[in-house]
Amino acid sequence: MRVYSLAGMAVQKTDSKRFIELDLLRGFAIVGMIFLHIIWDLDYFGLVSLNVNIYRFQGIVPLMFFLLIGICLAVSRTKREGQSIEEQKVYHNRLVLRGLKIFSLGMVFTTITLLAMPGRPIVFGVLHFIGLSIILSVPFLKLKSFNVLFAALFVLTGFIVGGFVVENPTALHLAIGFHQANVWEHTIDYFPLMPWFGVTLFGVALGNFLYCGNERRFKMPDFSDRKPVAAFSWLGRHSLAIYVLHQPVIAGALFVFVHL
Repeated sequence: MRVYSLAGMAVQKTDSKRFIELDLLRGFAIVGMIFLHIIWDLDYFGLVSLNVNIYRFQGIVPLMFFLLIGICLAVSRTKREGQSIEEQKVYHNRLVLRGLKIFSLGMVFTTITLLAMPGRPIVFGVLHFIGLSIILSVPFLKLKSFNVLFAALFVLTGFIVGGFVVENPTALHLAIGFHQANVWEHTIDYFPLMPWFGVTLFGVALGNFLYCGNERRFKMPDFSDRKPVAAFSWLGRHSLAIYVLHQPVIAGALFVFVHL
């Protein structure tokens, strides 16, 4: 049994049809992420100054990923409507296990950055957030479109919490959303539950609205046989592996180039 990756990493693939547009959107997001990381790496190694105007768009990429997590979770649960309580418990346990695995990958990155970049380690980054948000989403899935209310609550609370400065935050503080005044001077990757879990919950609500009854509620032409679409869809289906591997490859190559 296979799973969607990164943005849809909680979604178990079944014999039912696959919505190619979700893979396609993940593919666009992963390409955008790689592009932004290349820009950041070039600046970090002193090769090209960071183009601030371009890098301001960096918030769009995680927004897409976190929204797609919720949409894919909603689609996955819709495919399991009608299952017995025991079957749904098994599915929820798989989600929790999947979330723990992804969170563990995040802890690997924490360890690496503590050794390589002790001044700016990743304490609660993208993988920590995705792993924990998958686990936390389990009790919210049954609420379907009503999650828009909880989404708004998390986002609003996130803006409030983000206004409180904690000069020496613990990992729990950072996970919730309490951080230093200039948090990006202390870490290279940070996405707290507040407000970002609200984006995931909004995705759950949106997924239930757009894919009610395991059917699209909108019309879309079939362009699955076009090569660019197939390429981006492939990237979307393998986004977790690409996310984990791309930065070590890019940074490693630039490190070798700089020190030749």
